[in-house]
Amino acid sequence: MMKKILKFFTMRISRFFDFYNIIKCIYSHNFYPIPKKVMRLVDVLIKALEEFQNQGQMTIPIGVENFAFLEKGPIICEKIAIKRNTSLTILDPVPNVLGKENGKMENLEQFSISKKVFASKREHWEDLRERVLGNEDLKKHVRPGKNLVFGVGNLEAEIFFCGEAPGADEEIQGIPFVGRAGQLLTKIIGAMGLSRETVYIGNIMNWRPEMNGETGNRPPTQEEMQFCLPYLMEQVEIVRPKVIVALGATAVSGLLGYDKTRKMSTVRGQWHKFCGIPLMITFHPSYLLRNSTNAMKRVVWEDMLKVMERIGLPITEKQRQYFLEK
Repeated sequence: MMKKILKFFTMRISRFFDFYNIIKCIYSHNFYPIPKKVMRLVDVLIKALEEFQNQGQMTIPIGVENFAFLEKGPIICEKIAIKRNTSLTILDPVPNVLGKENGKMENLEQFSISKKVFASKREHWEDLRERVLGNEDLKKHVRPGKNLVFGVGNLEAEIFFCGEAPGADEEIQGIPFVGRAGQLLTKIIGAMGLSRETVYIGNIMNWRPEMNGETGNRPPTQEEMQFCLPYLMEQVEIVRPKVIVALGATAVSGLLGYDKTRKMSTVRGQWHKFCGIPLMITFHPSYLLRNSTNAMKRVVWEDMLKVMERIGLPITEKQRQYFLEK
């Protein structure tokens, strides 16, 4: 029975770019019917994969032998000793990602992490940027005359700000966070005593999600974000920031997996982890534009104070008093 289950998971999961997100998706959606034995197996897998990810391992080899411990049955996860590989295993390109129409699946080629050895962060980043901007499958999603959007900033940054997808202004310039929300983000970064040149800014998605018209935005689907996530993960691997800041609920779902019970009001301001790096959740700047009260600004600012404290930035008394009622 256990071997059959292992074979099932190996066959299915090998069609996707990331073990962690797929099993997390199965678990969080609570697909039915799933036998209790299989659910216990999924619990063990989730614990093991979270441990891999918390140790900073981006991918793992595909094959039953890599989960040999499961042959013993559902055991107590805390007792599983998991060793991190000395080098990442490269996933081969696999089909089964998105087409153009509102997040529908199409037979496109999945991105794979480069097998090259790079002399510097800059060389690695330039190579990744060239691969992303030159990817014909990604270009199929871009409106005529518009651009794919790739992350920008300091490759030695201690803070990595992450949103979910580009908007109208971003696809025109090919730069993340340059519209009204981006201008507000720039002000927040400035209030922290930093600048856009000292942090790294990116989105999970590399294109503006398609709409029937030119105006308005829609949030990307979970499938769209899963397709683009490896591009973001490789940027994280290059920069290796001390902290990642997830901007908004959609970005949180893209990074941590979909959870219908998750509420921004309860998870914001809390520390999580993504790829082994501390992750702070806060509201998207566009939310502040719609809810521009001092009380709401203070909520986001308190999240930024936690980030500043985490990386050891000096905080003045004036900064601590921002947006407090006088």
